Amino acid sequence: MPENRSPCARSFQFLKSPFCAIFLVLLLFGMSWAQTTPGQPLPNPPAQSPNQGATQVPGAGGVVQNRQQGSTPPAAEKPESQTRITKAQAKELFRSVDEILDFASHDTGLPIQHKVKRNLITRESVERYVDKRMKDDKDAQRLEQSRLVLEKFGLLPPGYDLHSEFLRLLGEQVAAYYDAKAKSVNLLDWVQPDIQKPVLAHELTHALQDQKIDLEKWELAGAKDAGPQPDPQEQVVEEAQAARQCVTEGQAMVVLVDYTLAPIGKDILSAPEIVDVMRASMADNKDSPVFAAAPMFLRESLLMPYTFGLEFVRAVLAAKGKDAAYPGMLENPPIDTRQIMQPETYLRKQNVPPLALPDFDKLVAPDYERFDFGGMGEFDIYLLAKQYGGAPPNYYPHWRGGYYFAARAKSSPKDQIAMLYFSRWDSPEAAQDFAKLYADYLPKRYKKAVLQQPASTGGANATGAQPAITFETNEGKVTLEMQGNDLLILEGYDDTVAEKARAELLHGMSSPQPAARSSNK
Repeated sequence: MPENRSPCARSFQFLKSPFCAIFLVLLLFGMSWAQTTPGQPLPNPPAQSPNQGATQVPGAGGVVQNRQQGSTPPAAEKPESQTRITKAQAKELFRSVDEILDFASHDTGLPIQHKVKRNLITRESVERYVDKRMKDDKDAQRLEQSRLVLEKFGLLPPGYDLHSEFLRLLGEQVAAYYDAKAKSVNLLDWVQPDIQKPVLAHELTHALQDQKIDLEKWELAGAKDAGPQPDPQEQVVEEAQAARQCVTEGQAMVVLVDYTLAPIGKDILSAPEIVDVMRASMADNKDSPVFAAAPMFLRESLLMPYTFGLEFVRAVLAAKGKDAAYPGMLENPPIDTRQIMQPETYLRKQNVPPLALPDFDKLVAPDYERFDFGGMGEFDIYLLAKQYGGAPPNYYPHWRGGYYFAARAKSSPKDQIAMLYFSRWDSPEAAQDFAKLYADYLPKRYKKAVLQQPASTGGANATGAQPAITFETNEGKVTLEMQGNDLLILEGYDDTVAEKARAELLHGMSSPQPAARSSNK
């Protein structure tokens, strides 16, 4: 796994992969939506022959006992009383696994290579499992280390306890999951079978994906351990990982929708309004107080693979059919969050090449040392714009590349970092619009942020450079400087580093944006 990664892209890895993306379905997607679909009772599996549309390959299956070990997290919410399903209900639920797996295989065209093991587990087992994986998972540890970067961007409040709050969030939301390591689906002994069945349609889609391409390996997108210097390729890998997680969840969400609509002879293409119903259900968080109280960054990062992923898969399904939307997409996945959020760029095979990087360590030497580095993709722009603008933003389609570099002055407190954020846009106007959005939010991010008058109030000079926007803050100087389509933001660096950054990024490496290349490889 790359050591350096964007905090927003890293949120996918932490919140979803490898241990969450593969198995987590939010109750608000599975249970709440299914219960509020107008006129729709929760269905039993659609009537069909056991092997319709699937290739059944006998293999090891059956029930295995859950033997997860670990300490019980203190922060997870537990109900005062808990009703467990009966033995007869558990037997029915176990039997439905094979029927729903057949439905998912028929719906996606992904063959069944072997039966899926299944467990019946308790809430406590889920909490122990999640807590253990969070402690062991490298991405969880990396996201914890990136807390200062997220705070610097204003995406998390100061001192936010990410670990315990996320445990509380999972305790409220989890509803059955597929474990890619154990190759088994885990059913919950406190949730009624009819509520779990639509969720099973989602989770068993993950089982079919796993049988085809080995999910844990596939979602890494060829990542390797990072070297001593930030590598331009890391921008590509981290975006590819986020995009692949949207594929796995988007495909599974479409199957969940199709399974729920099948009793009335509908599917996601014949009833597209169902997505609006789902979004309306997601907007109502009255039954999910922990989720509703979480920072926007966590809510949106957790939902993104489901929401944008669903709409992405649906768009490809409508344009290219089942083979392209399921097996074809696993063989030829989208390469970045831009292709997910703008499906037409995937269908046209449009690629934004990664930006060239300076020698960061040389840039900030000798008074600073590297703290963190990562690419900033289209979804990162969505998050920043939503945080800063407070409304559904439309900045992200204009993104054409970006990254950040965080460093710590050797004389600074441990909880204070300096930030360099470089972004490229499709026009000077887009760069200026985002710069204004960013500058307008700065006073909310710092205890003190005083706007200074720019040296010149004229327009762009002969090289396309705009007058710098400068703030004096309690953590040092913040400057926003544009040249053509490029925007350089420096927060907390001294004048020596700022001058070197301007010379190299705005006057040395900056070049006109190349045309989008057609390649998904």
